[in-house]
Amino acid sequence: MPASHESPSPELIGRLLNQQGAVLALYASQWTASPDDCVQEALVELARQPRTPDSPVAWLYRVVKRRALNAARGDRRRREREQAVGQSRVATAGSQATDFAEIAELLAQLDGPDREAVVLRLWGGLTFAEIADTLGLSTATAHRRYEQALETLRQVCDATTPTEREP
Repeated sequence: MPASHESPSPELIGRLLNQQGAVLALYASQWTASPDDCVQEALVELARQPRTPDSPVAWLYRVVKRRALNAARGDRRRREREQAVGQSRVATAGSQATDFAEIAELLAQLDGPDREAVVLRLWGGLTFAEIADTLGLSTATAHRRYEQALETLRQVCDATTPTEREP
């Protein structure tokens, strides 16, 4: 498509989305878990251009790749921050487990609501009433879930810890 001195028309953007949208998303998916967002952002950026690029399709691929790489970097930084915060909270909580991954692995043994109750109580410091409110449960059910989760964790730990024998 030849360059124009006009900004990209809605018709051009719609046509590009229809013709290239799925392939652009596939292209972006090699770098990010949110390829559709990258395509959408690139199309919005195209719509804001003061003039239509010489080759709008090639321009879109460049912008989608840049957006996907930025998203991947952002996701990596977010995961690193969350892991660091998690490790800090585990250390602050005085846990005997020294490795955040070990705690995450133990928590993965629990059902979602049970896991939430343990995290909210131990690391969040919430009361059972607050946990109940957060999870949409009664206080008694929140307490029961917490106690059941602790028992499950005890059983998992007992099953994975070698028995100590007296000499």
